[in-house]
Amino acid sequence: MNTLSRYLLREVGAYLLGGLAVVVLLLLGGVLFEVLAPLLSRGADPVSIGQYLAHRVPEALVRGLPIAYLFALLLALSRMAEDSELKVILASGIPRERVLVVLVGFGALLALLGFVAGESWVPSELQKANQVLRQAILAKPRALLQPGTFFRDSYGRTIYVGQATDEGFSEVRVVSPAEVLLAEEGRFEPGRLVLERGLRVTFDGARPRTVTEFERGVLPLSDLAVSPPSKPSDLSLAELRQRISEYRKYGRPYYAEATAYWRKWAEPAASIAFALFAVALAFWMLGGSRSLGMVGVVTLTFFYYATWSVFRIMGEQGVLAPWLAAWGPDLLYAAVAGLLLLGGKR
Repeated sequence: MNTLSRYLLREVGAYLLGGLAVVVLLLLGGVLFEVLAPLLSRGADPVSIGQYLAHRVPEALVRGLPIAYLFALLLALSRMAEDSELKVILASGIPRERVLVVLVGFGALLALLGFVAGESWVPSELQKANQVLRQAILAKPRALLQPGTFFRDSYGRTIYVGQATDEGFSEVRVVSPAEVLLAEEGRFEPGRLVLERGLRVTFDGARPRTVTEFERGVLPLSDLAVSPPSKPSDLSLAELRQRISEYRKYGRPYYAEATAYWRKWAEPAASIAFALFAVALAFWMLGGSRSLGMVGVVTLTFFYYATWSVFRIMGEQGVLAPWLAAWGPDLLYAAVAGLLLLGGKR
């Protein structure tokens, strides 16, 4: 690695670490404010909430890495332009393509790391985060269960909770293919669900076979799944392909899953498009002694997040083709980079 490459990576890397820390805190702050703060106000264990947030950090890192790289590139190259360092590079006979190759190559490395982590590390940590919630709900159902909550256990039973109380919950419904249990009250105990004052209805096909009242009933529970259903973005590529195939087979809409599938590739690859855009913009601004400044850096960084959100929604609603909804922001930045590079040559 030559001196120029080391210098560029050192300048961008310093801003990248700072930008990544800020982006991760913002993403986790959104989770804390929208989801976890209400749980804390209802008495959820702060230690469990802290563990849950810790397991969500990898997801925030992977999702925030391209955005932080864009921020770092714009900030570092803007500073180098203001201090005439980019002019010195050109005056020394070093073409701008050398700068482009170094930063695009580093962006490709970040894209590879983000893709690999998104398919291995992130799903594992999300499973651990859900496990934390499973344990917390068994200990304090009132803090984590909302009225009307549905969840499942490993036996395939769907459990509905009407109201949560300090001692447990009420208006319980347990539904399985062979029977339905209706109980006035219920509570979790280690490895089981205890129901009180209820009704058991068994079925023979679609018809009720027996109806029995009970004062107390005990159901074994294993691997209680109390977290919300997985979002398409939480699934791996293999899981998304399987779900898309099933939805196609039964004629169900799969826009959200297909958009999430293409975003698995497009989001990490955004680092490459950002490197093209930032380098092209920096050298284009040299022609008129223009300065981007912190406001411009923040604006261009936020613009990606805004376009990413809009394209995602349009893809999930079927307004745009899923591949275009996923790759659209990347293509937009790459297209602008091409125009700026051509303008810089002229």
